[in-house]
Amino acid sequence: MKSSTFLKIFIPLLCMVAVVITIYHKFPSLFGSRTSVSKFSDITDGSLQNYYNLAQGLNPRGSTATTSAVFLAVGDIMLSRNVAAAANKAGDVDYPFYKMSDILKSTDFNFANLESPVSPAKPVVGGSSLIFGAATSSMPALLDFNFKILNLANNHSFDQGLNGIDATRAALDSLNILHEGTGDNLDQAWTPAVVASNGIKICFIGASFSSVNDGGKTTNNYVARIEDVGRLKSAILNLKSVCNFIVVTMHAGTEYTRTPNAAQTAFAHAAIDDGADMVIGAHPHWVQTVEKYQGKYIFYSLGNFIFDQAWSQDTKEGLTLKITLSKLGSKNPQTPGAANLDDLQGSRIPAKLESIELLPVIIENSQPRPATADEAKKILNKINQVDTILYP
Repeated sequence: MKSSTFLKIFIPLLCMVAVVITIYHKFPSLFGSRTSVSKFSDITDGSLQNYYNLAQGLNPRGSTATTSAVFLAVGDIMLSRNVAAAANKAGDVDYPFYKMSDILKSTDFNFANLESPVSPAKPVVGGSSLIFGAATSSMPALLDFNFKILNLANNHSFDQGLNGIDATRAALDSLNILHEGTGDNLDQAWTPAVVASNGIKICFIGASFSSVNDGGKTTNNYVARIEDVGRLKSAILNLKSVCNFIVVTMHAGTEYTRTPNAAQTAFAHAAIDDGADMVIGAHPHWVQTVEKYQGKYIFYSLGNFIFDQAWSQDTKEGLTLKITLSKLGSKNPQTPGAANLDDLQGSRIPAKLESIELLPVIIENSQPRPATADEAKKILNKINQVDTILYP
């Protein structure tokens, strides 16, 4: 037999043996004891082809399983000052979220920038102070409305000092709400948060233009900064074997402007160049323009979501994103024992961006509500956006 013919036969057989060994180690319960082959006869007929199908996560009809995840991304949430006063008056910490309840609870999870650190000793209620501090008791409202991941890197991160950063993270940890952008050191601050939803792993990395509220002048070792592009690149590259979709979030820009500044653009472009799938921004308190760069979307600012800046129309407007992802090769619930391709093949299959629905909001008395059709059109016109649904 010629060596080439031998290789053509031997290599496929070797691959199939490797698949069988992988299944044996991954799913030992399928095999039972060495003599109890009949115990898994309801899953496979014992042929190599059936083992291969099992390893590839195929259903009995041979079509590859798919799964999807839907999440909402919103702008700045501030649960201090007059937002806290309105919630206290209503006697209900959930008060700011009620008019968006149906939308917030329709998704698999939600993401936001949390603008106000926790102040367990003396929350800031009412007034116009630029020092924010939310009550610990306000945090469960975030969980009530499906927020499972929050960016904490912003110019108000240090409003309550290092104790405030620690108290915020502890309060969120107690509720199993993930967070990104701050930590005991910069390694922690740049550590991504991973949300697993319906077999899709979505990873979030957060950074801010400023560590404290001084325009970015002072740095520290607790808040990730957008100029640290080396750490950004390292964080993204480390996620490539872990995540199906990577979202980089930034708190940056010039307040009350419609277009991004050079620092925003540089950071967002670097994130996409390094392998991020989307960039979502906040901080300017206005909705800013959308860019499609290298085929990926950059939302420079979603504006406010829950805030008390009622003194202008632009600060009462925000943009939320309803993002739908899908992925091939996940476990098929209709196929008992079906395997996950990510687990068996050792590398992550990228999730596909199916669509992004643009949902403008209007904030009234600290409560966002869905914009009417006419209001939504006016908001989108401000960023030269005609389509309400974006596709890849």
